[in-house]
Amino acid sequence: MHPDSLNTANGAGATPSATVGREPAVPADRLWRAPGSRTLLALIGSILVIRLLTLGAYPLMDTSEARYGEIARVMLTTGNLVTPQEVPGTPFWAKPPLYSWLSAASMRALGVNEFALRLPSFLCALGVLALCYCWSDSLALGRPRLERARAAALTLALLSTSLLFFVSAGAVMTDPGLALCSTWMLAAFHHAGIRASRAPIWRYGFFVAAGLGMLAKGPVILLYAGVPIALWTLWQRRVASVWTAMPWVVGTVLAGLICVPWYLLAEQRTPGFLRYFLLGEHVMRFLKPGWGGDLYGTAHAEPLGMIWLYLAGAMGASAWLVVAAVLSSARNRLRPGSDAGAIDPEHRFLLLATLTPLVFFSFAGNIIWTYVLPVLGPLAVLVADFFAPRIERAAHWRYAVYGTLGVAGTLLALAVVTWAPRHVAKHSSASLVAQWRLQERMAPGALVYLGRKAPASLRFYSRGSVRAVPELAVALQELAGEHDLYLALAPVRTDEVQRFAAALPSPLIVQQLGANSDLALLWVHDGGRGR
Repeated sequence: MHPDSLNTANGAGATPSATVGREPAVPADRLWRAPGSRTLLALIGSILVIRLLTLGAYPLMDTSEARYGEIARVMLTTGNLVTPQEVPGTPFWAKPPLYSWLSAASMRALGVNEFALRLPSFLCALGVLALCYCWSDSLALGRPRLERARAAALTLALLSTSLLFFVSAGAVMTDPGLALCSTWMLAAFHHAGIRASRAPIWRYGFFVAAGLGMLAKGPVILLYAGVPIALWTLWQRRVASVWTAMPWVVGTVLAGLICVPWYLLAEQRTPGFLRYFLLGEHVMRFLKPGWGGDLYGTAHAEPLGMIWLYLAGAMGASAWLVVAAVLSSARNRLRPGSDAGAIDPEHRFLLLATLTPLVFFSFAGNIIWTYVLPVLGPLAVLVADFFAPRIERAAHWRYAVYGTLGVAGTLLALAVVTWAPRHVAKHSSASLVAQWRLQERMAPGALVYLGRKAPASLRFYSRGSVRAVPELAVALQELAGEHDLYLALAPVRTDEVQRFAAALPSPLIVQQLGANSDLALLWVHDGGRGR
């Protein structure tokens, strides 16, 4: 932590409200002219531009991204804004609808395409960056204005070059909305609950974010924001001041008005939703490794403590800066004669916001790496606050920080331009559907998936026209009449179709039109006999 921010052992310090608003923000042109700041600002701008320009550069990938994209497309075509559906008539209970509302609205405005689907995630990422900038700038009040601005810019650089943050800013998923809401709640509490700001965006925005968070991913928003706030309030013995600083009664009503009507409507439309979503997705998923009640996939049984490795992976190359900050801070505090005092209240809050979800998920087996996304914001603020004064005073810190961020940004840019399109294409049906549509112009025929449930990308790119048929014999009945059959199936089943078609009384011709890592597309026809 910054040495000037450490207070006495009891954590006391200047009255928060006494410092609010005293120093204006640093003018952008002054930050631009400062040594080293141009590097940070250029890096941030480059990463964001690359992310924006590549939103539509590659297809939706199975399974999760294509699933959420297809759910949004179905919502747009059916007009059912209450119940997310994987296919019309089949409710999707695993997640609330905020992501599908945003993606459906984007597609209505920009058309049904990858750019429109991913744009809401990019906008959520911009919101997180803006909130973290305000949080970091407020945290450094009382320091030289240039140092404040550099800390805020360093926060944005750390976030934008983090692997998971970059990926999520260009993917159709629920987590960017959750990260925006949790970061808004945490930043709002910092401003209104700790620094006693009276600005409505913080005092009432806290509760707006809570309501939206319930629509983004559900009660888990309380783990990322509510629990750290409660722990900090008890730790600091600030219950009375926190109660008076924020409009808890009116705000709770506001949050309820935002989210409760949808939950009631969802249960009314599809009874059983609340039990599955609240108990299954938010209790059994985390307490029971390999939970067998998951209706929409396979539960993950990860080793305990895996969340910390996920955090390292989520940070990418920037993880080394986190390690360096932790080791350096610990060494300074353990050094004989150290004058480091107790951590001040604002930094305690940052630590709790970062560590509380990680500690909780350390004891959960059913986790995935995106669970660390909401933690990246407060972590970036904390690490940037540590490095900002040090890169000003010591050249070795400056070279280490700027060098690491430069490497991280370069790797992300190279990956999204070269590796990502090829990787995604291996797990997307976009090219196969394009081949089907091209061939169908000359030889009309239905697109059939051999299996119980067609992959989401196959449903999305065929605009829901693909049919899933479990049995091969039933699928070949599509050949009746004058139409051919286009069969999508696992590549390992290609030989099975060849043998079956050859063994028929009137053998059929099977030609492979294309394949990827997950699917093969076969054109099955009678060679023109039925024409």
